[in-house]
Amino acid sequence: MKKAFGISALVMASAFSAHVAAESVSNYQVQFTSQAPVIDGTGNDAVWQSAKTLTQFSFPWRTQMAPATEFKALWDTNAMYFRYRVEDKQLAVGTDPERAILDSDRVEIFLAKDVGLSQYYTMEIDAKSRVFSGKAAYDTAMKKRTALDSTWQWPGLVAKASLTETGYVVEGSLPLKTLDALGLWQDSAKTTLLCALMRAEFTPQPNGKIDMGWMTWVDPNTPKPNFHNPGTFGTCTFTQ
Repeated sequence: MKKAFGISALVMASAFSAHVAAESVSNYQVQFTSQAPVIDGTGNDAVWQSAKTLTQFSFPWRTQMAPATEFKALWDTNAMYFRYRVEDKQLAVGTDPERAILDSDRVEIFLAKDVGLSQYYTMEIDAKSRVFSGKAAYDTAMKKRTALDSTWQWPGLVAKASLTETGYVVEGSLPLKTLDALGLWQDSAKTTLLCALMRAEFTPQPNGKIDMGWMTWVDPNTPKPNFHNPGTFGTCTFTQ
């Protein structure tokens, strides 16, 4: 029993250390706003100018320069609001009814209950406002995702998107009461979330296949593309 406990403690300590390392370089400050942005998919609401701008997205598993990606978020007493504005010269839009979103260019946000990802929630939104979401679990001992319920949906999520001359924009809002109900706050003051911010950058090929590029705001240091691990997460801090 003591040996098992020691191994468990070591695994959790490693997960925590990985999270702290990620947090030291990946913290996004979500600014408070007294005026909620209009979520219409255009991203043109003037209130977005008051949000912090995050552009540190890269291809951890490729050598080439990643296309421009911009993330912004705000909050008020009702909800968290977010906007992605991305550059994409060759948009992939999936049409297969069974996996249309998974074959599409899209932006992603994951939120976790704890640093070991014993339970976390995924949100993937494409340029047609389609949402793929799931409730998942990660096993720190096995170092892999062990569960994913793709029938689960975010309560109260609003997501809109539109095409631009250089790519697409995704906007969304998520009620604070949803964050409360899912137990996602990391502190009693309800100011900190464990978050992962990513993008699937797909390019259609002449042979009908898709070149799948994976972008994230922090390098999880995995040998192969993998968003589903503690190293992908940092923190989103709600500030006044």
